[in-house]
Amino acid sequence: MSLIESALQKTDVSLEMLEYAQTGIHARAKISSEKLKQVARALYSAGFFLETVTAVDNLKTETMQGLWFFDHYQESSRVEIIIEDGRNNPVFPSIGTIYPGAVWHERESAEFFGITYEGNKDSRGLLLPLDVNFHPLRKDFKRSEHKIAGIH
Repeated sequence: MSLIESALQKTDVSLEMLEYAQTGIHARAKISSEKLKQVARALYSAGFFLETVTAVDNLKTETMQGLWFFDHYQESSRVEIIIEDGRNNPVFPSIGTIYPGAVWHERESAEFFGITYEGNKDSRGLLLPLDVNFHPLRKDFKRSEHKIAGIH
């Protein structure tokens, strides 16, 4: 049993084991939003660290995928957790109370993709000017329609 399987055995999550040499990921799990905190706690308890939180906007399927990447310091065990939601108003749970560094990643992802991270205690913008009302990493973003003072 791999370290990832061992860490997640009590979470009732189905893992897809991948070929690391081809994908850079040892395992992947598509889960419901309700399971994210349980999965994050299990990985944290097993010594996993959070690499990043990001998203993928899919116009074709009208979905937004939330992506969480975790790894382990002692044994390379990279795992990707995926949650899907509609792209019109995507909402994912925050794991900032489990992994405090997640708050920064969630703020960045919220700002660039328009995702709400339910339970995130700091929803301020991170990198864009305060008056920006668009999300530049969405697939339907058109730069010519949005002007930012001082940026060409």
